[in-house]
Amino acid sequence: MYTSTEDARSDLLLSGAVFVIGPAVFQIVRELLRLDQLPGMTPALELVIPVATTALVPYLLMRYRGESFGQYGYGAGLPPNFGVGLLMALPIVVASVLTGLVLGNGDPLSGLGITVLLVGQPIAFVARLLSWLGLGFLGVYATVKARDAFRSDYRTVREETISIGRILGMVAVASVSVALLVTRPGDVAMGGVELFAAIVLPPLGVACSVALLFPLLRGPSATSRATMLTPVVLLALGPFQLSFSLTGIALSVSRAAAYAGVGLVIAALQESRRSAVAILGLTLAIALLSTL
Repeated sequence: MYTSTEDARSDLLLSGAVFVIGPAVFQIVRELLRLDQLPGMTPALELVIPVATTALVPYLLMRYRGESFGQYGYGAGLPPNFGVGLLMALPIVVASVLTGLVLGNGDPLSGLGITVLLVGQPIAFVARLLSWLGLGFLGVYATVKARDAFRSDYRTVREETISIGRILGMVAVASVSVALLVTRPGDVAMGGVELFAAIVLPPLGVACSVALLFPLLRGPSATSRATMLTPVVLLALGPFQLSFSLTGIALSVSRAAAYAGVGLVIAALQESRRSAVAILGLTLAIALLSTL
């Protein structure tokens, strides 16, 4: 599969713009038209918006370009790659259980995706599932398109994963450390231990997933820094929110760092295996068994 540099960049820009600003646009339209006052519209929007802001635009662009799912690695290496994706999600699941243990009044399963369904919230559960599957699809699409959109020196996937991972780790540690040092527990409803868990554990779980990925990246697979960075930056921008409180900024940076780490895992898996099946297993496990 080959797309011209100009076409690939325009496809990436459109997909990324919808993902980053799409939720805000939907919210504005939702409030202006008072859509929530219409019967059945609220649950419908909860299911439509996650798909419309992640997977819909890449899918339509694939149809427009005449591209197939197989060209993006869907169906390749199943089930072994699916199992690899599940394995990569294991540290994130463990970190979520630990976070739930701290924040959920002793219930380690509090807030997990599957728990949302079990407590009788099927719409919220399906919305979460669609959101993560859509994020995985967007990450795969961005990685593949970035190969044609950006030209740069090629290095091994392992080298780029280590390099980008170090940068993400330093940014997350520096930002979170400064925020924790100057934030008083009384500034927010949660106490010091709860605040520490909410800020530190999610990105720590993703960092462990990246570390778990290293032994699987010993092959001669080649990539470029731009290709690997594209899904990292894209997924980080989505959850990041500006805040006027230092605690809010710390929580936002923590969440953005965690999503960026997931983007790095997606890029590394896609570039090293040329299969999106592993990403499908990763995002499915995150949606069902984590609080991320």
